[in-house]
Amino acid sequence: MIKSITLFILFAFSAIIIPFYFNELEIIITENTGMGWVTTSILIRIIVIMAFTVALKFFFSAFEKTKGLKTWIILLIGIILGFLISFTIAPIYNTDYGIFNDGVKLENIESINTATDGSFSNEKQFTVIAFFTTNCPFCKSACRKLSQSNKAGQNLKVDLIFPGTREDTDRFLQENEGTQFNSHTISDEATFMEYSGSNFPSIFLINPNGETQYHWIGDQMNYSALDYLLSLEQ
Repeated sequence: MIKSITLFILFAFSAIIIPFYFNELEIIITENTGMGWVTTSILIRIIVIMAFTVALKFFFSAFEKTKGLKTWIILLIGIILGFLISFTIAPIYNTDYGIFNDGVKLENIESINTATDGSFSNEKQFTVIAFFTTNCPFCKSACRKLSQSNKAGQNLKVDLIFPGTREDTDRFLQENEGTQFNSHTISDEATFMEYSGSNFPSIFLINPNGETQYHWIGDQMNYSALDYLLSLEQ
């Protein structure tokens, strides 16, 4: 009985603690196995469900009244509770999967060089151009996601463009793991809005021909988008 309870605690603790380190585990697995972000996110949730199911198996086996409980019943309970644990601690949202694209194009890319006082340069390669504001929560999230993808092996050119001062930009980059990316500022707010539009973040994937391949806004920089960016490295 003591052994069964001990194993129950061990597996139950694992099922509960794993979702708290969801993002960290995604980076480790993606970086070291070559698996995509979508596959990795699903795998982690399956591991949580399996761990809780095993925990229940040991828990029920510790008591005479439940020792003979059928495996399929334990499995069903484990799937339901494991699912709830996984999605409560590390929620899944309707924008987490699927590549979104609203068809908006980034025009006059070359002119961004002038708007950024010569800081930006358009090179004939796949490039992520992201327009962020320093107080936008989705911008902060997108910056961290791009950083995570960078750690997982994405080497695309990334240009982050901000309105306002260099001081505010540098603070944003420090706080949101973005110091490794190219960063630029556009001091004229009207010009910045003309390039970016009114939704933030406004993220463009530019192909080597200088054309907009995808445009993501808000929280649409998701697992599927990150997988696509990783695939461009292959």
